[in-house]
Amino acid sequence: MHFHNLSHTQYVVNAVTEIGFKCKISDLEMVIVQTAAWFHDTGYCYAYLGHEDNSIGIAATFLKQVDAAASFTNDILACIEATKMPQAPQTLLQQIMCDADMFHLADDDYPAYAERLRSEWDLVLNQRYTDEQWGKTNLNMLIQHKYFTDFGKTELQEHKLANIDMLLR
Repeated sequence: MHFHNLSHTQYVVNAVTEIGFKCKISDLEMVIVQTAAWFHDTGYCYAYLGHEDNSIGIAATFLKQVDAAASFTNDILACIEATKMPQAPQTLLQQIMCDADMFHLADDDYPAYAERLRSEWDLVLNQRYTDEQWGKTNLNMLIQHKYFTDFGKTELQEHKLANIDMLLR
């Protein structure tokens, strides 16, 4: 996997930590979103499309094995569920998870992330794009995407707009 790999997972864990800190969530809430971030893409081991359901199953199995509290488990699973496209988070923790999963859209190194995703889709989904098609696909994604947290709507959105401007050049 060129994009959805350990580096992406670590990136999302760091992103939920940063966003969670900015949103002033509790220590327990931080553990919930960090745990969800670690598990959110594990389902790619079994399926590409619909991987979130597999990720939820993997997380649920692990959390049951360690006797995690039901409410703790349910919050983690709901955060993973919220990352399904189109994203529709219902709680602040789910919003943090969704914003973290799309944090790379606001990254200065966005073109490199996009190229890794392009390579992954070529390899895994047999989807090939010309440079023009890929540019339009990325531009549409960035324009249509919405961040959910206050931090996402301000800080991340500003950086994402810079990436949109870069794609328009």
